[in-house]
Amino acid sequence: MISQERKILVFTSAAHFLTHFFILIFPAMVMPMSRDLHLPIGTVISIGFPMYLLYGILAIPWGYLSDRFGPRWVMGSGLLIAGGGFVAAGMASSIDQLTLFFGLVGAGCSAYHPSGLALISKGLRQRGRALGISGIWGNLGIAIAPFAAGVLSYTSGWNNALVILGSSGILTGFICLAVPYSVERDIDVQKGRTVEKGHAVLLFIVLCAVMLFAGLMYRGFTVILPTFLESKLTEMLHQLNTLASAFLNLSDSSPALYTLVATIVTSVVYVLGMAGQVVGGRMADRYDLRWSYLMFFSLAFPFLIALGILQSWFLIVAAGCFALFTLGMQPIENSLVAMVTPPRWRSISYGIKFTLVFGAGSLSVKMVSIVQESYGLNSVIWLLAGYLTMVIVMIGVLIISSRGAAIRHDNAEDSVSG
Repeated sequence: MISQERKILVFTSAAHFLTHFFILIFPAMVMPMSRDLHLPIGTVISIGFPMYLLYGILAIPWGYLSDRFGPRWVMGSGLLIAGGGFVAAGMASSIDQLTLFFGLVGAGCSAYHPSGLALISKGLRQRGRALGISGIWGNLGIAIAPFAAGVLSYTSGWNNALVILGSSGILTGFICLAVPYSVERDIDVQKGRTVEKGHAVLLFIVLCAVMLFAGLMYRGFTVILPTFLESKLTEMLHQLNTLASAFLNLSDSSPALYTLVATIVTSVVYVLGMAGQVVGGRMADRYDLRWSYLMFFSLAFPFLIALGILQSWFLIVAAGCFALFTLGMQPIENSLVAMVTPPRWRSISYGIKFTLVFGAGSLSVKMVSIVQESYGLNSVIWLLAGYLTMVIVMIGVLIISSRGAAIRHDNAEDSVSG
């Protein structure tokens, strides 16, 4: 990579890490907030609704600003807003204030995907590989968030944890704005084999339908996973709790320690998603993007079903494999968006994608809350299975709609080996 490409990849990877890290801090704090605020789990989950809603619906406005003024400025500004939201939430004194400031976090985090992915998709020649590397850092944020939230909540309380984590976002935002790098608005350095302009519009519409259902599934899974594991793995968590107490020289077996152990297990599940990003990035540079897309989601399906029926350690294995495929497909999906959209409006194109993915995801938070309160945690898994079924069906429509085309990157083998 040349110097410009390295700068883009370093800063987008850092911003991607913090974006997913910040968004997944909240689910890991549902249980301690529920205990401290004396509220039902479903009520606490609802506090996050504005955060996830703004995370989605503001992606298009951020995308417009990114195309108009430059993606670097949008990416850095978003980090400043998100970090400030967490600091304010840590100092909040009411439920209404918590809801408002968590919403500010979602508004700031919404800036990354339309801006950061535009930088990568337009500014790096090895697009699939770069998206995979950036995706690894995003998944690292996903994996570390439950662990960091659990440790900080246990050691200093969830209020202080939010202030500490928010300060890191403010600092990174300032650094991102201080270092110069850019991409040309109308140029893609990666030239791939794509489809004609008129046909590309149809494919983008079908792809949007796929991403809508994928967003419902993804957010539902991430928001419920720490609580699901803590609830379903009571006996195993008791054993791990005993080991953790002995190893850390602790004498208590409080609910907070159970939450800590559950968040550590959640982090282990997300680590497998990092391996999926490596595989997904390489497949994006080597094979037809549509068939790779279908393969990843199809392989995820049996592991989601297993989550609804397995117990103990097998449940962790199933959750990890599901994360591997559903997170690993992201370089492929983002490459598909780049292939069917013009570089001039790339940020808005990604803004549309993430409005669907994360905007729909905010509705999934509400659905998860309703289903959990009415039918129990296990029923949430079957709701997610319904979403995944629709994802696979719509990818089939995408393949049929583009039959005869070869949607893949140019010089794929060189990109993988380079």
